[in-house]
Order: sequence, then structure tokens, then C-alpha cells
Amino acid sequence: MIGESMSGFMSSSTAMKIFEAQAKEPDFDKLRKYAFRPAPGPDGKRIGWVGLGDPLDLDFSFGINFGRFMAFSLRIDERKPSSAAIKIRLAEALKEEADSDGKVSGKRKRELKEAIIAMVTSKTDFIPSLTDCIWDLDAQRFYVSTASDGVLTILLELFNKTFGVTPFPISPKTDMATLFAKVFQKSISVDGGTEVSANGYSVTLATPEQQENKAHVAVVNNQGAVATALEEGLRITKMALLAVNGEQELPFTLADDLTLSGLKLPKGEKGDDAEVTFFLKAEACAHVAHIVETLSK
Repeated sequence: MIGESMSGFMSSSTAMKIFEAQAKEPDFDKLRKYAFRPAPGPDGKRIGWVGLGDPLDLDFSFGINFGRFMAFSLRIDERKPSSAAIKIRLAEALKEEADSDGKVSGKRKRELKEAIIAMVTSKTDFIPSLTDCIWDLDAQRFYVSTASDGVLTILLELFNKTFGVTPFPISPKTDMATLFAKVFQKSISVDGGTEVSANGYSVTLATPEQQENKAHVAVVNNQGAVATALEEGLRITKMALLAVNGEQELPFTLADDLTLSGLKLPKGEKGDDAEVTFFLKAEACAHVAHIVETLSK
């Protein structure tokens, strides 16, 4: 691993999506077949698996097999041209054509824009990004450290190509707004040992009509405002929660589609090696995933 992870499961805070992924004995070596390669694909991106948290670990020296857990990262390198550079070059090209030929047609403008985007992009450096993955083989669950639809599409497609397994996102079997309103009033016990409660009364609310239009209102740390909104018929669509089990506290924000954000993971003790820290964080992810599934049944 390179230095301290800035995001993902080895960091202090992460997003998380939970998937069902059924496989008894996955072949770890298949990761190497689809490891990151420097050659870009048809879409211009460079994509492939690497060791957990390390964009240069093409040998999977860390995380590939931890018994119950199998961990690795997806590296995506993408050229992201400057919108300002495209804008000024397009303006220059349009001015040049207008000066010589007069008015520039809409079709010609589109052609120029496409050509300039391609040219600027080709001269832009690749920007790497990592998305961490933990496959919990005991629970048959797959945890991914992003909620980005674009990244998830790429990741799940490559996962299926690698292992022949199609992960399915877990979905709520209960009305989450009703559950959130209940947690707002009092804590809920999970398995008799973990108490889940509202964490600071930070929520996102919407009317049923606003939910359809994806319009929401955020309320931060104001119990009275949330109570009033609920009385007026608004529904909680996202809520900050705190799961407490003995001395362990796991804060996270849960959306009504079971996407997690701001999951604060435990820190390893000073001097712990990376494997010990990994197990600590992986078990926390698995515990929170179990809590979320139990609450949403």
C-alpha cells in the first residue's frame, strides 16, 4: 500500500454499497487475468484490478485473500480535459471560421467542438482513481467503497467478467421512511447487542412529490425542525445513524436505497500492521452491512 489511504476501506471514512454475491470458492488468480493494464480501452479509459489501496500493486501483494475476506481495488485512469481549455479553443476556432467564411452553422459548431474535445483530451494526462472492494465470502456479500453509478457500472461488469458472478444490490423490504421516523423517536436494538439511534438529528426530507422529482430538504442537528417536518407530512429519505455495540461506535448516514455515506471506520492501534488494521475495518464494514440489512427487512 502507498502511504495513508485518502478514501476507501483503509481510510477513516468511506461510502459503501452492499451487494449480494454468491460464490463458494472464487478463483483469486482470475484477478490477475484482469489486472490493470496501461493500454486504454475503446472508451479511452485504462481499467483493471490492483491490490487493495495501491494503484501500483499489480501482483496483489496485499489483500487478495484474507480467508473470510477477499479484498482488492479497481483502478480507473481517465483523461479529464479542462472545460476552460475547451471553451477558449472552441471560441478561437469559431472566430477564425467566422472571419473567413462568415456565419458558422450549428452543424459545423458541433463538429468543431467534438474535434477540439478529442484533441484536448488526447493531450491531457490520465488521472487515476481507486475504488476498494471487499468480498465477504461467509456472508456472500460484496462491499464497494463508492456510490457512483458510472464507476459501479464499470466495476460490476468487470467483476462479472472476472468471476462469472453477477452482484445484485440489496434493497429494502420495508418502508424506509417509516423506519427512519421510528429511529428518530427511539433507538432500535439489532440482534440484542447493537443499539442503532439517530446521530445528531441530521436528515434529508422530502414530500412524496419531491421524492419523485429528486427534490430534498436537508436538516442538520435540529430535532425540533425534523419533528415539525414529519408532522407536516415530509418523509425522511436519508438519516445520520449511530450503531453502538459495547465500546464500539460506528457512525454512518443511510439513504432509503441503502446506500451508505460517511461510514467512519475504526482506527488500528499505533504499531499495528496493515493486515490487523484491514481486519478491523473489514469486520466493521460487515457488521454495518448486517445492521443495514436487518433494519431494512
